[in-house]
Amino acid sequence: MKYIKLLVLLLLIGGGAGLKAQVTGNPEDSTLVVAENQEAEIAYNKGVEEFKNKNYQAAIDSFSAAIKYKPNFAKAYFNRANVKTVLKDYKGAIEDYTLAITNDTTGEMVKAYYFRGRAKQLSGDNAGALQDYQTAVEKGYKDAKAYYYIGMIKFLDGDYQGALEAYNNAIKLDPKYAYAYNDRGSTYRKLKKYEEAVADYKMATTLDPKMYFAFNNLGSVYRKLKKYDDAIASYTMALNVKPDYYIAYNNRGNAKMDKKDYDGAIKDFQKAVEIKNDYYFAYNNWGRALMKQKKYEEAIIKFNKALEIKNDFGVAYLNRGIAKEELRKLKEACQDWQKAKEYGVKVAETYLQECRND
Repeated sequence: MKYIKLLVLLLLIGGGAGLKAQVTGNPEDSTLVVAENQEAEIAYNKGVEEFKNKNYQAAIDSFSAAIKYKPNFAKAYFNRANVKTVLKDYKGAIEDYTLAITNDTTGEMVKAYYFRGRAKQLSGDNAGALQDYQTAVEKGYKDAKAYYYIGMIKFLDGDYQGALEAYNNAIKLDPKYAYAYNDRGSTYRKLKKYEEAVADYKMATTLDPKMYFAFNNLGSVYRKLKKYDDAIASYTMALNVKPDYYIAYNNRGNAKMDKKDYDGAIKDFQKAVEIKNDYYFAYNNWGRALMKQKKYEEAIIKFNKALEIKNDFGVAYLNRGIAKEELRKLKEACQDWQKAKEYGVKVAETYLQECRND
């Protein structure tokens, strides 16, 4: 799931007013709820206003004052955690969400399990995040995003059936959740259910026509189905949305190679490295296209460039070895194939047999 990618909406609401920020990789839909008018609540409500004005440290200070007046103020802990999450103080946020849960007497803080899970996930603790998301939904927290992140973590863990179930639940709760369709499509792709993957990627792009990575993913599934014209069209759609999307140029180049359009493929690989000059995959693929045209010396130059950028890129060693063999430089070819083997390219062993028989 190359671009198993998420869009996050951070919604913190105080006093009926809301503030939305669309940020990749940040928490979403945190809610600041104005409480009753007591001394602690006055400080609490001030914290809400400070947050609305993006005075984050002042918001933290106000919530801290509310907690000083009322040490078991669960909502103040919860909202202070939300602000800390915005500031990427995930450790502090996790501590405050825990205190919100501990001091909850109404059951309202079930949502704190979800948000604590987000803070854990953003800090790299996927196992802890998964546990919190699952606790949240078990306790009745009904939000498609909770299931979405469960699916994401299970996908990353290789539990594709578990991921599929989670994405199904996310879509059931929110049938217009474009990201869930995209990621479920990637799960189907891992399960080799390519037609189902196509349907989900198409739905994702229908719901969000700007979702360029879903067009790219759709193209990759079409390549699996050997529908190369459809793949090229999908990669082109991705590029129409995001013209500097070098990955789509590289992938479209591969689809053109599938059709034996080597000149077209080379143009795409060239464009990819113009956008990102250290994109070693495109240099390697450029070299492959040149080999198809029997331009072995030129191909070696591209493989050299890929290896300058990433000197443990085993596939580039393998391909450079093949090009050298075509130039009757078997000793050098064997050295490259040995390197490829050392860097985990299993097929290199087949080529090395030729070196042993020489």
